[in-house]
This record gives sequence, C-alpha cells and structure tokens, in this order.
Amino acid sequence: MVLSLTLGFAVAPLLNGNALAHKEAYSQLGAVYPQRIKVAPEFSLKDLTGKTVDLKDLRGKPVLLNFWATWCQACKEELPSMQRLHETMKNEGVQVIAISIDRADPEEVQKYVDQYKLTFPVLLDPNQETRRRYFIMGLPTSYLIDANGKLRGFISGSREWDSETSKRVMRILLNKEFNAGL
Repeated sequence: MVLSLTLGFAVAPLLNGNALAHKEAYSQLGAVYPQRIKVAPEFSLKDLTGKTVDLKDLRGKPVLLNFWATWCQACKEELPSMQRLHETMKNEGVQVIAISIDRADPEEVQKYVDQYKLTFPVLLDPNQETRRRYFIMGLPTSYLIDANGKLRGFISGSREWDSETSKRVMRILLNKEFNAGL
C-alpha cells in the first residue's frame, strides 16, 4: 500500500459519466486507479540496439509500461500475452514498453526477447534508476499511462495481457469506449 500511495494510487472511482463501466474494467484487470492524476516520471533509457527512448517522445499514445527481469518467473509467463496485446493494439495506437531491471549483460536480456519473439521495445535499466522513480517493489509491475503522459493505473503481478478485459482498458486509455456509449 505504501508503494501505491507514494505515486498517489488508491482504489477510487473514476469521476466521469462512464465511471461505473471504467471502474469495473479496471477492477477486472486488477488495476488500481490513481486517487490523483499525476504525470508519469520521465525516463531516458537505451533499448537493446543502443537507441535511446524517452517517455516524453511517446506522448500522443497510451503506454503500457511494464517492469520485468529475466530471473522473474511471473514476468516470463506474461511476456507471450504482452506480445499478443502489442500485435493486436499497436495499429490502434497503444504502445507497449518493457523495462528490464536486470543488472546482467544485455545479451542475456536479448536471449529472452528472441525466445519470446518480442517486437515491442525492451529498454534497459541496469542501474535501476527508473525502477526507483516508479517505486517498483516487486515484479512484474505495470503502469498505464495515457496519451498525455499521465499515470492512469498501477498493476502489480502478472496478467493475461491479451484478454478482452486488458484490451478494454487499453481502449479506455484511447478514449474509444467514450464513443461506444459505455
């Protein structure tokens, strides 16, 4: 609970016309909605090719930001469904980003990327500075960030990311469900 409250998260209703439907979708996914909306902490990390990725450059797209490690069994279990979510939602504008907090050689991380055939960006946080900024205590941990760079949800533990509930929450971030009459 300390982690959740540090970034301003607590189970609280969404305060808009679709509050009940949105709260239900978040609850089904096991996502905690923030009490107060805050801007996601910025980061600038390298991917496995050495290219720098800045969170601010992703503005305009909702982001599923996942923290993981090669030694985390639950992380490895959710990677295939995260890849399927990426394949399904990338054309709708959702960006999946995984941040490895491994201190090991990047080649070790690359083995997992190859094994799971991951095509979404995998960033390296070997000094764990970004992990600390996001107050990550356990793995896997994910954050839902809207197109304006604001934190909209916190998820601790693994999920089936390609489930209908996950897709629905991603569409809420895209505001597509506002137009669907929910």
